[in-house]
Amino acid sequence: MKTDAKGYDLHIFICTNDKKDACGDHGGAELVNKLKAWTKNEGLKGKVRINKSGCLGRCESAVACVAYPKGEWVVKAKPEDLEALQEWVKSML
Repeated sequence: MKTDAKGYDLHIFICTNDKKDACGDHGGAELVNKLKAWTKNEGLKGKVRINKSGCLGRCESAVACVAYPKGEWVVKAKPEDLEALQEWVKSML
C-alpha cells in the first residue's frame, strides 16, 4: 500500500441517487454535468474534481453536495442554483 498526498484542492461529491424522491429526481446528474463543464471552462481542471455519488443521507427534497477537504455541505440545491454553486466553489479555493 502507498499513500499519496497529491490530489485536488477541492473534491466535490454531488448525490445522484435515483431512488424515488431522492437527489437524482431533483437534478443531481444535471448539476454534476454543469459543474464539470464549468470547472473545465474556468481552467480549474486538476484543482477541482466533481464526482457523482450515491446517497449522502441529506436529500431533503433536493440535491445534496459536499466538498472536501473542508467538509462543507450544500443541501436543497437545484439546477437553477448553478451560479450560487459556482460562487460556493470559488469561495473555497
